[in-house]
Amino acid sequence: MGKVEVLLATDGSESAKKAEIAALRISKSYNIRMVALYVVNVPSTSEQTELIKFGEKVLDEVVGDGKKNGIDVQRILKLGSPSETILNVAKSLNVHTIVVGSEGRKGIKRVLLGSVAENVVRNAQCSVLVAR
Repeated sequence: MGKVEVLLATDGSESAKKAEIAALRISKSYNIRMVALYVVNVPSTSEQTELIKFGEKVLDEVVGDGKKNGIDVQRILKLGSPSETILNVAKSLNVHTIVVGSEGRKGIKRVLLGSVAENVVRNAQCSVLVAR
């Protein structure tokens, strides 16, 4: 994989959808590479399969939306701590800009929270765009 310019961190929330739209627009405008990342923060193994399936569905939607806009979106699904994983993936792919939503899913299935966006903004070694 060549240099990835835009890393979208998504969790399927409304806020993440706004981040996706921003990431797709940037990628299309500048004709640059985009990767969509979904992090499964697994509190217990009983929920793991369900959360992975949901993550795959979210990534499928992003890839589909990308296709509609003529953008080939790469997909990554990882298990781990959301902010730590986002930062590690961004670093390993030498990402130019991370795009995140300002708040994440609520309730028991939450994956990406406002605190994750804040943590990414504070610790990223690249630009971070927070979509509202």
